[in-house]
Amino acid sequence: MGRTGHHLTGLAAGLLVAAAGWHALGPSALTAVPFGWSGGSAPDWLEIAHAEFLSPRQKWVRVSVIPHRTITHWWPLWLVPALLVTVWPVHVPAVHLFASTTLAIGGVLRMALAGFSAGGVMHLLMDVPNPTGIPILTPMARSRWSLRWWKSGNALEPLAGLAMAGVACAILWLVVNPQGW
Repeated sequence: MGRTGHHLTGLAAGLLVAAAGWHALGPSALTAVPFGWSGGSAPDWLEIAHAEFLSPRQKWVRVSVIPHRTITHWWPLWLVPALLVTVWPVHVPAVHLFASTTLAIGGVLRMALAGFSAGGVMHLLMDVPNPTGIPILTPMARSRWSLRWWKSGNALEPLAGLAMAGVACAILWLVVNPQGW
């Protein structure tokens, strides 16, 4: 999937996380939305890619510090944090002048982490239909899981992402306004 499609599906993931946290946090749950949008493209930008000009072919190519669809596209690195941030009671140490205590991470930070990791999980789900697929057993495995439904760059990808974001927006609207439209 292309960058626009990943951003839109990440937006959808953030909207769904916000809908899930709305009753507990109210409008603060909307923190998940921009972080979902960012997380939707994170597996690609975490590779630290840049363009490099190759003179023999006179063409720009993408060169990454981390090879594409390896470590940053390995499902445990996205699914485990997504599950932990939603079910595990997370605590961070806070040092005061005279004593050390533990403070629970607030709902806003939890929504941000949940939105970002949900966006990353959505990225992987949208890479599975691509012929290249995603690694399953180990991050550097040559064998990958793929449904082979479409190739990246398909003109319908942004429309699919827009449809997913629209449905997620409608779900959030119904959670916020239970009486309906």
